[in-house]
Amino acid sequence: MNHKPIAIIATPEEDQMERIKAVCNSCHMNHIGVKTMQEVLDHTQQKPYTILFISDMITEDHLCNEILTIRNQAINKYLPVLVLCSTFPSISNDKMKLLIRAPFDIIENPINSNILTCKVHMLLTLNHQKQALQSEIQKSARAISAKNAFLSSITHEIRTPINSIIGMSDLLMDEKLDQDQKKFVRSIRCSGEMLLALFNTKIDYTNIQTDTLQLDSKVFESKSIIEKISAMLDGYLKSKRTKLITKIDPDLPRVLLGDPYRFEQVLFNILLVSIEQTINNSVTLHIKVHSKQHDIIKLYLCIEDENIGLTDQQKHSLTDDSDADFGNAHIGLFVTRHIVRKMDGNIGFSINNEKRAELWCTICFTKTSQGFLTDCEIADEEQTRVLKCESLQAEDIRILLVEDSPINQLLGVKTLNKMGFTQIETADNGEEAINCLTQKDFDLVLMDIFMPVMNGLEASRLIRHQKTIRNPNLPIVAMTAQDTDLIQNDFKNYGISTWLSKPFEIEKLATVLTQLFPGLTMSSLNKKSDNSSDQTNESKSSENRIAKNNKMTVFDKKKLLERLDGDEALYQDLIQGFLSDIPVQINKLEKALDFDDLTIAERTAHTLKGAFSNVGAQILQKIAQDLENNIQNGDIDKITMNIHSLKKSFKHITNYI
Repeated sequence: MNHKPIAIIATPEEDQMERIKAVCNSCHMNHIGVKTMQEVLDHTQQKPYTILFISDMITEDHLCNEILTIRNQAINKYLPVLVLCSTFPSISNDKMKLLIRAPFDIIENPINSNILTCKVHMLLTLNHQKQALQSEIQKSARAISAKNAFLSSITHEIRTPINSIIGMSDLLMDEKLDQDQKKFVRSIRCSGEMLLALFNTKIDYTNIQTDTLQLDSKVFESKSIIEKISAMLDGYLKSKRTKLITKIDPDLPRVLLGDPYRFEQVLFNILLVSIEQTINNSVTLHIKVHSKQHDIIKLYLCIEDENIGLTDQQKHSLTDDSDADFGNAHIGLFVTRHIVRKMDGNIGFSINNEKRAELWCTICFTKTSQGFLTDCEIADEEQTRVLKCESLQAEDIRILLVEDSPINQLLGVKTLNKMGFTQIETADNGEEAINCLTQKDFDLVLMDIFMPVMNGLEASRLIRHQKTIRNPNLPIVAMTAQDTDLIQNDFKNYGISTWLSKPFEIEKLATVLTQLFPGLTMSSLNKKSDNSSDQTNESKSSENRIAKNNKMTVFDKKKLLERLDGDEALYQDLIQGFLSDIPVQINKLEKALDFDDLTIAERTAHTLKGAFSNVGAQILQKIAQDLENNIQNGDIDKITMNIHSLKKSFKHITNYI
């Protein structure tokens, strides 16, 4: 409840006292009159006042000093003061700056009651507004307190089921599951971790507002954090049809001392907003050592893309220091900004010299001696690897499949899984393959030759000669649909170990792998191969009949199933991928031709040719082959006819399937 305003009138003159009391009464304000400075000090120490009227005749000391003494009391720190004086006093600039921190004015004698009344009304209005503002602040504080109490009460209730989902997923992974089931369980776990990360960001938003955000300090493995966040975002990346390319500085210490959770949070938030806003099929994460000073290491994290479409409000949230509420869409960046600054870093958005957008931040950690392996540990690791090779199982082989066609990737991964290989990663082109081989250890590369960005030959050459490659002597198996007799010499010159014709068959792949890894045993595969020999002979007879009749099939399901060793589930996955990806590739082809980009058009036609070959769509394969040739020759009329035939035949095969 607001109390009636009260003034203190300090003057030794009775007439002046009565005039001011009359003004206070007309303004409905209580008042108290005093005649000495000591009385003023005594009263202002006991309670707050609305206005102080003070005469320059009340003290022999400098009046300004007395006013500042009164305002030094906490309860009257911003007390409005009206000085009554016979002559205008001389006040230094420094003193005036101190006096006007609160309402301050000078009234010369004789007092004009009308002017004084106007000034009093103005001060009372300011006082009323001040009280209203204080009331709103108190309401806001109570609301924030209630919200924090609510969040605190539900934090445990929400985190408990999420942690249960993650924990149960871990238990399921220990059970005997097939590859698809393991993939589903990993997806559930990553989704749970992603949900928990988003929830924690909301909690941290509240902690920032109440200035209770804390940092931890513990030893952690840097690359395991990066791999964990990449896995968490894998499902979202696939839903956006976007690829994450990671480039890590070779000088990055394996182990750091700092807050691993905050590192995860920063990495997760900047990646999430970049993936949300990108309009391209890939984003690139750079993690570099920015600087080293004594034991402190500053990391530079940068998301690079042709166009990270941050809104103006998102960009503003990276630099605004007002702690404004940017809304749910921008909380991640708001929280990230506070975390990186608490970790002695910064965050920003810029355009580099190559006209590519960069969302970047810097954060500091402490180097620790645990980040460096001793010579004995290195020797032990190498010895362990040698022992594994003496009795090698398919699940021991770490394979990188480099293939630009999503359909071929799916077929390759499923085929390798069927053969018992479980450690498989994919790359869309040669550049991504180089990045993978720089960051992780692999035992084998299956390399497509004709790819965008960087082709397989150039990638193979770099693998053999680039110093940052972790295992430059690993086997490289080329995969190509071209006439291998014409390019075998090229293969050798670029360091390729051997080759497979596309589309490859399980038996041929098994033969190549057992030659490259003499200790490799795949008995279950050999049995399947034996059992399918009759089918293979029948397939060859079928091919002979087709060749003899000089007819091409629309779609040969039987032959495709034979190539897949009769795996109906794999067949369904492959066909679904085929039917969803081909329209995307055709659209990409048409856009490339609209912009007269014959390089991308030719490359896309080649990709389509390989996809049609893989599923046994011979008519479409022939059309794609003609299209590729006509693009090379620049024959626009024939290209237009090829695309029309391609669309028509694809519609026909879709209905046929």
